Amino acid sequence: MYYAMRPAVPADRDDVVAMVRARAEWMRVHGHGRWVSWHGMADVLGGQIGNGWPVWVLTAGRSVLGCTTATEETPELGWTEQERTEPALWLQSTATFPNHDGRHPVGTLIAFWALDRAARLGAAWVRRGVLTNGAGDNVGLVRYYRWQGWRVVRACRHPRKEGVMVWSLARPAEPQPELSGILREVGAMLPNHAR
Repeated sequence: MYYAMRPAVPADRDDVVAMVRARAEWMRVHGHGRWVSWHGMADVLGGQIGNGWPVWVLTAGRSVLGCTTATEETPELGWTEQERTEPALWLQSTATFPNHDGRHPVGTLIAFWALDRAARLGAAWVRRGVLTNGAGDNVGLVRYYRWQGWRVVRACRHPRKEGVMVWSLARPAEPQPELSGILREVGAMLPNHAR
């Protein structure tokens, strides 16, 4: 199977909404407490497509298997002023279709694509964040990202949300030549300074 990573287009909205809702249902069935918020976010994530958000989709044929938002701005929450001046690719709102055939973990493909794209952009880092609460929601996601090779830069209390922790994770940007046989980026140009 060959995968493509490309900028999302308005025609992808329904597929992204359906994928996020399928992920929320998988989370509900498997006892993950955050399924309600993911179900509620499906329309929001789909609505970002074509509205100025840099949403990307991972596809196989005509099927949307995953999505992420990838921006070159690191947010203030969880990162120091110095860190935010370093060139980085920031991933947020990554979602994948559950129960994919399993040959290539979709979330891992998205992460490796981001490492490769960041290197091509001349960025030093790929960063992402996870919010967890006192009930332990999303701690498994932090473990999963660490299994993928992400390093926890810090965990700190959310300044405005009682009982919520902000986990800041990063990996150095680096080319991923092994992706060439299974995934290609299509439909996007690199900025002139990155060519």
